[in-house]
Amino acid sequence: PNDADPSCGSADAAIERLDHLWTSFAARTPTETLHNQVAAAILEMRSKGFPVATGSPYALPQRLAMRALAASGARPEYLGFAPLLADLAPHFGDVDWNAVADDGPRLVVGAIEVLSGNVEAFDTDATLWEMGLRERPGPDDNRWRIRRPLTLEGVAASGTLPQVLPAQPIEGMTFPTCAPGATVTRTGHYWDGLYSQNPPVRELLDRDDPDQKPDEIWVIRINPQEFQPGSPHIGLDAIHDRENDLAGNLSLNQELDHILTMNRWIARHGTEHPPLAGRKVVDVRTIKMARETAWGLHHTTKLDRSRGHLEALREEGREVAARWLADWRRLGDGFDRYPDDARYPEPLPDLPRAAP
Repeated sequence: PNDADPSCGSADAAIERLDHLWTSFAARTPTETLHNQVAAAILEMRSKGFPVATGSPYALPQRLAMRALAASGARPEYLGFAPLLADLAPHFGDVDWNAVADDGPRLVVGAIEVLSGNVEAFDTDATLWEMGLRERPGPDDNRWRIRRPLTLEGVAASGTLPQVLPAQPIEGMTFPTCAPGATVTRTGHYWDGLYSQNPPVRELLDRDDPDQKPDEIWVIRINPQEFQPGSPHIGLDAIHDRENDLAGNLSLNQELDHILTMNRWIARHGTEHPPLAGRKVVDVRTIKMARETAWGLHHTTKLDRSRGHLEALREEGREVAARWLADWRRLGDGFDRYPDDARYPEPLPDLPRAAP
C-alpha cells in the first residue's frame, strides 16, 4: 500500500511490478543484447577449457567496461540494482506503513555483511518496530545475527553476487562490538545471503502469538538439491556452480530441518508447557521447476539475460505454479511435504517392449 500511488497494494499491481522487473532486467537494447551474447560465449568457452581471462568486479578493466556499456546505450536498469529498484519502486518512500502494520504483507530478505561476517535480514517487521507501529517480540539480535528495517539498498544487497558485482555499500550502519553495549557506526558492505540465509526462514517464526506464525512455508527452489546422474566429467566452472548449489541448499535445509524437529517435538509433547508453549506445527512444502529443465540448465544460463530465456523460465513457472496449487487444493493433507518433495522422482528405467 502506497500513499503516492493508490493502485499499489493490490495483487494486480504486484503482478504488474513483477513483470516490469523481469522485462527491465532482460537485455533489451542492441548494446545489451550484444553484451549478453558476448558474455555467454566467453562463459561457454571457459567451461570448455579455453584460456579465457577472468577479472574481479573491483578491477579497473571491469569498471571501464561498465562505463563503456553505459556510453554505448546500455540502460542504467541493466547495469545496476540501484537504478533497477528505483525504477521498479519509485514511491518506496511513500509506503503506507500503518496499513502494513494493520494487515499488510511481510517481506524479509537476507544478506551477509562482508567485513563482520554478520548474517543480516532486512525486514518489514523491523521497520514497524523502529516506527513504533508494532511491538518487538523480544531482543533476538546477537553479535552475528542482526535484523534491520527494509530498504531498497537492503534488497539490492540480497542479490549482489560477489563474482559479478562489487559489494553493496550502505552507509551509517551500526554494528555491535566485543565490549558489552558498545557499537560502531560505519558503511556496511553486503553480499547475497546465499551462504547464510537462503532465504531467511527463522525470522518468519519469531512471533509470540501462534496465530501470527505461518501455517505453511512454501519454498520456491531455484538451485536443485540433486545433480543429474551420469555426469562425472565436468569442468571447473560447473564444479564451482555445483558448490554454489550445495552451499545455498545447506543453509536453507538447516533452517527447514529445525522446523521439522520442532514439529516432531510438538507431536510428541504438545504445547502446554515450556519450552514448546507458543509453538505450532508448520508444514514446509517445495515448489520446483521440472526435472528436465533443472538438469538441462547449466552454470552459464544463470547469467543469461536474453528475453527469450527469461520468458521461457517465467512461462514454465506459471505452468508449474498453476499445477502445484491445483494439487495442493485437491490433495490437502495428502500433498507432499519437505524433505520428500525437495527431490525429483527417480527416472523410470527403459523397459523392454513386449513382442507384438
